[in-house]
Amino acid sequence: MENDSQDKELIKLGLTIRKLREKTTSFSQEKFGLEVDLSENQIRRIEKGQTNPTVKSLLKIAKVLNVDIKILFED
Repeated sequence: MENDSQDKELIKLGLTIRKLREKTTSFSQEKFGLEVDLSENQIRRIEKGQTNPTVKSLLKIAKVLNVDIKILFED
C-alpha cells in the first residue's frame, strides 16, 4: 500500500518536471540532462516516475528550470 502511494508521487513528480521542462525551456531530455549533469536516460526515468531522484538532483533540476524546489511537488 505504501509503495503504491510512493510510486504515484514519483509519477506525479516526473510529470511536473516534464511539463515544466517543456513549458519553460526548449531543452530535449538530452540537453536537459547535460544542463543538470544527469544522463538522458536518467532524465527519462525521472520524468516517467521510474526512479527516485536525490535531493541534490532535484535541486539541480529546479535551478535549471528556474523554480523553487517546492514547485516540483505542487499539484
